[in-house]
Amino acid sequence: MENKPKRDSLAVALDAVSDRWSLHIVRAVAFGASRYTDILRAVGAPRDVLSSRLRKLTASGILRPRSPEKGRLAGYELTQKGRDLGQVVLVLKRWGDAHSGDDVPPVDFIHDVCGEVFVAEVRCRACGKPIRSGEFSVHRASQDC
Repeated sequence: MENKPKRDSLAVALDAVSDRWSLHIVRAVAFGASRYTDILRAVGAPRDVLSSRLRKLTASGILRPRSPEKGRLAGYELTQKGRDLGQVVLVLKRWGDAHSGDDVPPVDFIHDVCGEVFVAEVRCRACGKPIRSGEFSVHRASQDC
């Protein structure tokens, strides 16, 4: 009998980006890299791995090819699904800011609406309060655990 995690929405999300390079690629494209060589430079993955991950992210609807220029692929851009994944990256950035060493420079993000630096925070949709570790429980739609 194989020990595999139950298929639920969290497992699907983790499968989409569970390899070593996918979130780095999403980060690079979100930061403005679009062409293969720009992404390669930003990520540092081996070429065959990068090509494979770009295909995977495109097939899963996180990236899409940009319109061709003179018959050549103009690069990649995030889809809405990929931009939504960016919110996850912002929360991971907050974790990295808190737990990386002093020798790692932070990256600040500016909220374009108000012009101030912001920190991503997970909040309860109902009451608006921040969610902290230990303040939630798991409810599965199907109790076939």
